[in-house]
Amino acid sequence: MVEKAMPDCPPAGTRRTSCAEIAIVDAFSALVFERRYDAIRVSALIARAGVGKSTFYEHFRSKDDVLLATMRPVLLALATAASGRAARSYIRATVEHLWEQRSTGRRIMDSVAAPIIQRRLAKTIAAHGQAVDACCGTPIFAIGIAAAQLAMLRSWLAGHVAVTIDGMTDQLMACSRLRHTDRSL
Repeated sequence: MVEKAMPDCPPAGTRRTSCAEIAIVDAFSALVFERRYDAIRVSALIARAGVGKSTFYEHFRSKDDVLLATMRPVLLALATAASGRAARSYIRATVEHLWEQRSTGRRIMDSVAAPIIQRRLAKTIAAHGQAVDACCGTPIFAIGIAAAQLAMLRSWLAGHVAVTIDGMTDQLMACSRLRHTDRSL
């Protein structure tokens, strides 16, 4: 049996992320290059990461949770763009990364993962704008901005629109104008 090398673990106390969590996320990242999202199974993640089933479920409830953990930096950048307070260079670096990984991005955006990503992005936008309302759910402006940003990215990554990285960065940041100041709507 070939032993899997665990990834370099963060020094104790410097991060909350465990070695097992890093291994699972890395396994997911590798599998998403090889398979459609729909074809990735938790059992494949466990095998690729070299962890046990109970270890996987200590850190994640499902492969969707692993997807969202992997996408966290991108979703945070998009939410920051939606806030209207983003540093353009930060958003541009994320857009450039998405362009470089466009074949993977297309596969994810054309899978059952797309609505999962959109819901999490909307919640992240709402939280980033401090507009989370426990009784009413995610505000409509956050849902609209998430849908707009992801629709633009999906069209761009699929090659349906010709726009530069700078142009896409500007468009994603312009979505901040979709925010409405009246929270009662």
